[in-house]
Amino acid sequence: MSVILLSLLTLTQPQHWDFTSFPEDRFADESTGGGLLFDGSADPIYIDDKSSLPENAMTVSAWVSIDEPNRWGGIIGCIQDNGDLELGWILGYNESQFTMALSTSGADDGNGKLTYLDSGDVIYQLGQWYHVSATYDGKTLQLYVDGKRVNQTESQSGSILYNKEMPFTIGGYEDDNELNKFDGRLKSVTLDARASSEKAISAQFEEGSTLRSFDPWVNTELDWLVMPYINWPTTTEMSISFETTLPTDAELQAYHETGRCTQTIQSSGKRLHHFRLTGLEPNEKYFYIVKVTDFRGNTIESPRLSFRTAPETEDSFTFIAIGDTQAQAEVVKRVSDVAYSHRPNLVVHAGDLVTTGSNKSHWTGHFFPAMQPLISRVPFMPVLGNHEQDAQHYYDYMVLPEPERYYSFTFGNAEFFMIDGNRSLAEQSEQLNWLEQSLAKSKAKWKFAVLHQPPYTSDSNDYGDTYHTTSTRGDMNARNIVSVLEKYGVDICFSGHVHDYERTFPIAGNKVIPWEDGGVMYVTTAGGGGHLEHFDPTNTWFGHKKANCHHLVYIAIHGDILEFQAIDEFGNLFDIITLDKGNLSR
Repeated sequence: MSVILLSLLTLTQPQHWDFTSFPEDRFADESTGGGLLFDGSADPIYIDDKSSLPENAMTVSAWVSIDEPNRWGGIIGCIQDNGDLELGWILGYNESQFTMALSTSGADDGNGKLTYLDSGDVIYQLGQWYHVSATYDGKTLQLYVDGKRVNQTESQSGSILYNKEMPFTIGGYEDDNELNKFDGRLKSVTLDARASSEKAISAQFEEGSTLRSFDPWVNTELDWLVMPYINWPTTTEMSISFETTLPTDAELQAYHETGRCTQTIQSSGKRLHHFRLTGLEPNEKYFYIVKVTDFRGNTIESPRLSFRTAPETEDSFTFIAIGDTQAQAEVVKRVSDVAYSHRPNLVVHAGDLVTTGSNKSHWTGHFFPAMQPLISRVPFMPVLGNHEQDAQHYYDYMVLPEPERYYSFTFGNAEFFMIDGNRSLAEQSEQLNWLEQSLAKSKAKWKFAVLHQPPYTSDSNDYGDTYHTTSTRGDMNARNIVSVLEKYGVDICFSGHVHDYERTFPIAGNKVIPWEDGGVMYVTTAGGGGHLEHFDPTNTWFGHKKANCHHLVYIAIHGDILEFQAIDEFGNLFDIITLDKGNLSR
């Protein structure tokens, strides 16, 4: 869709948008209250002239109906919320409440500081019209829903802070590293460079209050948006998460297969729930059931599900390595079902879980359903791919060790070093320093690195067109980790990104070295669903086993022995190796 530009001429009088210039097919039927339609994929409305944005006071109001909640939803705003840089303002919403954020000179910490208000006990209903307003008079920020004040703060004062890079948008939450598109309807939006009184806000609501009489136009039946799934296993803990179509009160019941160690955990008023079970026993099977209740008293309950806690050092276990489940949901489902048929203890994911990380439907409509029932019974631990876009949805859905974008975890006698290949891995970078320090401390018998971009690959065109010219034969940022992996005896480095299967010869010192002598094997396992790519027409110096198919990697570890299998989407075995540390020092 092309960008829509509107002109903001002056705010000496309130600026009002009723969207009458849009094509007829962008509007909902008047029998539902009408309104301009946003489907969650349409671009926001961009206002090109920002010269008259309010500076010292403001009132912003909108008649809005939300079809799909969003943790960082935007109705209208001009905001920059990127790490420590926090500027501007936005009238918006989260998973269940309306919100207003503001940054001013009085709270400035050098990079600006945003204060977020939410509507507290006022929980919006999907598809229902609401009048939402916020006022700021230079010292007090107030939020109103349907003409009634629901929250206020005096933590901001003075002039409003902006910078040149901030887009001014209607129908989205956008700054320089994030775009969350609006899914719902807007009837009108008003912005004024003066702070309206509570009486005036109430009058605005009353003027359009007939909209509140329309029934919600979306299906508001209680259901699972994301079925239960599990992350971050330890010998004594496990995280269980799920999402519902409506805000719910939730209860998780978990118990050992013998009936002992029963736990009940509760959470209220959310759509996305995260529960952390603690006090479990190592390498033991547990059952769990989730029950949720919406605001009308309707209840749904999950099937009785199960998981096994992480093994201790001496225990055997299996795990699956998979990557690039970003496309072709039917393929993802086949691969994940084959993975589940082996009943692994763990899944590690090499990134690109989805096609577009900022698009919530790619998570709820593609990744999560296609990965069931695997991830409801087997914990999965991912790394960021480039298609995740470092979007908030990734961090919202995943429960991982800090700092989440990279981390390590132990599982049995193995340790996994999960790396973000989208950020710098150059010498003296934060992440490379962390990796070296973590590997230096590791006492695990088996060490695995996982990142999205491959340090070595024999692909045809991701790093240079090998049919016509030369190639770097891998991602040069990822190549920075190679000497560290070799120094600390990493056994296998798993990656994705290039949609094929490749296992290199063991490599050390930029040449083929036997694994027994310290060579590291690099395995590209990017066959989870993305459209397949091709190999260099001539073999590389490190290239060993290759396959152009959708697949997974299956690993079994028992003490000093590692059994490695590559299996295609139909369950056919096409690569197998065994590693034995019985007589090795590494």
